[in-house]
Amino acid sequence: MAFQLASQLLLLFASVQPSASLSSNSQSSNHYSPISQPSLIRAAELFQNNGRPPGCPPCPECFNCQLPKFNCKQFGFCSEYDGQCKCPAGFGGQDCGEPVCGSLADGEQRHVRQDNSTSCKCSDGWTGINCNVCETDDACSALVPTLDHSTGRPTHPSSSVVSTSQTTSNKSEAVCYKGGYTVKESYQMCNVTNRKILDMLPGRPPQASFTCDTSKSSCQFQFWIGYVESFYCEFNDCQQSIQVGYEGQSNITRNECQKMQCKCIPGRMLCGESGSVDISDFLSEEIKGPGKFSCSSDQGGCQFEEPAMNQLITDVFGDTSITLNCQAGECMHYTMVPGFKVPERPDNSKMVALSIALTAFFIAGASWMFWYCGRNRAHKYPVFYGRSHVNPAEQGTLSAHVPTDITFSKISYSINYAVTQAKPVLRQVSGKAKSGQLLAIMGASGAGKSSLLDILAKKSKAGFVTGDILINDMQISNDQFKSLIGYVDQEDTLMSTLTVYEAVLCSAMLRLPKDMNLDAKKIRTLETLDELGILHLKNAFIGRSGRRSISGGEKRRVSIACELVTNPSILFLDEPTSGLDSFNAYNVVESLAQLAKNCQRTIILTIHQPQSNIVSMFDQLVLLGNGGRLIYSGPFEACHEYFAQIGHPCPAGYNIADFLIDLTMKYRSNHPKNVNGQSQVQGSIEPHRDSDESGNYEPAADETELLLRNSSEGSRTSHSTLQALRDRLTKHQDVEPEDFSLLDKLVENFEASEIGKSFDREFEIVLNRGSVIGAGVGDELHNYLVARSRDRAGFVQQFLILSSRAFKNLYRNPMLMLSHYLLAILLAGVCASLFHGVTLDIAGFQGRMGLFFFILALFGFSSLTAITIFSEERILFMRERSNNYYSPLSYFLSKTILDIIPLRILPPFILSCIIYYPVGLVPTLEQFWKFVLVLIAFNLVSFGLVLFISLICDDVGVANLVGSLIMLFNLLFAGLLVNREKLPYGTAWLQDISFYHAAFEGLLINEVRYLTLKDHRYGVDIEVPSASILSLFGFRTTAFWYPDMANLAFLFLFLMTLSFLTLVFLVKERR
Repeated sequence: MAFQLASQLLLLFASVQPSASLSSNSQSSNHYSPISQPSLIRAAELFQNNGRPPGCPPCPECFNCQLPKFNCKQFGFCSEYDGQCKCPAGFGGQDCGEPVCGSLADGEQRHVRQDNSTSCKCSDGWTGINCNVCETDDACSALVPTLDHSTGRPTHPSSSVVSTSQTTSNKSEAVCYKGGYTVKESYQMCNVTNRKILDMLPGRPPQASFTCDTSKSSCQFQFWIGYVESFYCEFNDCQQSIQVGYEGQSNITRNECQKMQCKCIPGRMLCGESGSVDISDFLSEEIKGPGKFSCSSDQGGCQFEEPAMNQLITDVFGDTSITLNCQAGECMHYTMVPGFKVPERPDNSKMVALSIALTAFFIAGASWMFWYCGRNRAHKYPVFYGRSHVNPAEQGTLSAHVPTDITFSKISYSINYAVTQAKPVLRQVSGKAKSGQLLAIMGASGAGKSSLLDILAKKSKAGFVTGDILINDMQISNDQFKSLIGYVDQEDTLMSTLTVYEAVLCSAMLRLPKDMNLDAKKIRTLETLDELGILHLKNAFIGRSGRRSISGGEKRRVSIACELVTNPSILFLDEPTSGLDSFNAYNVVESLAQLAKNCQRTIILTIHQPQSNIVSMFDQLVLLGNGGRLIYSGPFEACHEYFAQIGHPCPAGYNIADFLIDLTMKYRSNHPKNVNGQSQVQGSIEPHRDSDESGNYEPAADETELLLRNSSEGSRTSHSTLQALRDRLTKHQDVEPEDFSLLDKLVENFEASEIGKSFDREFEIVLNRGSVIGAGVGDELHNYLVARSRDRAGFVQQFLILSSRAFKNLYRNPMLMLSHYLLAILLAGVCASLFHGVTLDIAGFQGRMGLFFFILALFGFSSLTAITIFSEERILFMRERSNNYYSPLSYFLSKTILDIIPLRILPPFILSCIIYYPVGLVPTLEQFWKFVLVLIAFNLVSFGLVLFISLICDDVGVANLVGSLIMLFNLLFAGLLVNREKLPYGTAWLQDISFYHAAFEGLLINEVRYLTLKDHRYGVDIEVPSASILSLFGFRTTAFWYPDMANLAFLFLFLMTLSFLTLVFLVKERR
């Protein structure tokens, strides 16, 4: 204590002395120089510092890796001669624990990193935490031996000094190989990509460095967090392998090592750092190997795997291994770069066969299910005991019916046939029909009967229409009017493969309100069939000419039922008896007359020359003359008396219909008039002419037709009577014509008659007082219109209904579908035998091109069958669209999808399954389905083209010719017949738009792009990459997805859109 106290006193005393010399000397050396102070003070200081000068730290113990206290990190080599560590490249310090900067080319002159918070500052062309990974070829020039052109001997660059001339000469020979495959000694710098690890280390990026040395069969691995090393590992007994990917697949480099050991760096993250877990014991005791480090050439994806490490990663982070994104670099001479290795064709035959079997099973099962469900559902009918037993509650919104009258006045219609001229078709036609009545529009051919019917039904007409049409003495909108009516065309346009019940039910499901349940629609269908007397035919197929079918009259009643099922108040029919025999014609008109009277419908029809028993069922008559002029409009029972009053009585025993038609024919009257100005008629339609009159009379063409017309069936007029009538017409042909024709006189007589005047008066009153007269009926009609205007089937319902109809048409008329399948099977067998086992040589390349060219030609020309898709149903579509059955889009999609799936997708699949293996095409799952994809895409484009042609061309023959020519033109530019490089200037775009070229190029690229053709010529084995031959033929080896598949997809969508627009705007009913 005394000694310590004395020392403290001495130091206190000495503290007041200057100490500048001590301070300056301490900065210039590692030991203290003697200080000019009293010896007492020096002695005190020595005693206090245990014999060390003041300010001198304790001397460290000398590093000696031979001592247990010291070891070399990174598994560095400990020298037994000097006890110092020999560090691996990229690390320095006495214990190899610090990363060094600069580059590998700096050798032992590399300096230790000063700042542990960031990566080293590397020399140009180098990267990584410890600057081991090269980036450019120039960076490797100092490490690669080169040839001294002055001496012809190789020179080795010094690790310390490299001459400028030497560096310059090495630029063309040094290579920084980045493939990841180790030739001698490779380096990789990796970023950890495990999501959970990254989330747990924000701002401190986890990284890993990996080094392999093939001469030692060893590798090293370091794990860094925030640029600070945490632990390191060493792999021994390592084997390196590379898997060369086929057809663009990644090359995979693997380093598999049997032994592995890891060590922690104490005090670092994961190894004892404050706040961090310590896995030191786990690394030293559990990590034993085997370890595997594998990298894929695809975007540098790597994995570090070891059983115990994988389990830790799985338990803590939820991943199966440490995933990395690596950058590799190894300096070498350009002659040492690994050469190209021909990839072996993978064989996935079992997988391809399995996928084919599963697909075929799915297709067969789906087809059977659709067929079975459709077959069973078609035979399920609701219980129907007749109209008297129908529950009104089950009839939905159509159970109510409002009697509807129609009145039309002064209807005129003209069409333009020249720029400044218009041809009148109808002139001032008036008439009316009440609920429960049948109105017949009669007249000779060309009198305008159908035009008047179209105008009354408010069909779209090409000409100019004037006049008024009233419903129950009111004017209503076109949409409301169309919801009240049904329209039956002159020709039956029914789908032959449907039954009578299915055809009418389809109309009901499409046009009746969607809130009406299905059973109610079925009952309404059966009720309609019963009303028309064809309920017993509900299971009969409609059929067509040349095949067994229902009769013409029954077809006509089915057409009427398709309109009547919607419960229209007014039903329009154009020539319902046309083409029918007398019996069927009578049955049809009788059904209509009963429908009008029993169900209070308003029936309006045109008829040309009915029998007498049919005429007797008419309630109202509109008689038109040539040029659409009105001769009579009123009750049919009053027409006999009217024509007798104006001097044209119908002869006894003569069919009144024949009489009226003959009377309306346009010819000039050449007889004298009586005192009242009327023609003298004596029991004939032709005025009597005195025997002493002379004159030249030459009948017109239509008059000659009148003279030659036979009596209609059912007329009881004898041959002698008719002959006498015709003789009177041809008598005295030398009479001069009068100033007016008989037709003009007939028109004037009706305008001046009481019937015509009373109708005009009544109509004027209705127009002036329509709001009052129609008020009571208007409210009832308005409510009825509201009920009928409820939404019909929506788009999805329309699509499903039309698809069901199209599917029935397809499987009930299967010859087209079976022909496609049979053709695909037969020609696939032919191709499989002709091109069996194509070889990997030039002849095999030619065989592949020929096979693909033939297959495309086959499917291209077989797609011409798509012309019949719309050609057979063009008229049906126009009629149904005009009658508001559905939207064009729902019809278009249902028809195209039901054609595409069975006829455009399945045949290519069938052919591919048959020929793929026998021919010897690349047996991989990917290549097989790409092959099928190209064929299907090509078939779809061909279908779209033919579909567009069929919509543009009404004539099937013209459509076939145009389609064949376009196919041949596209085939010319496929690439086999004409080389792209040899095309004339400005014509290369023709190949770009050729869908044959896109498909042909896609098939070739898919098959031969990665093949190497081997041939033996003149005693020499020649290996030629198929890609070079593709280029020689003008094909682009990287064009499979773009532009080839992209072009096919675009062309298909473009052609389908164009076809739909054509269907919407051009395929319309024109009247």
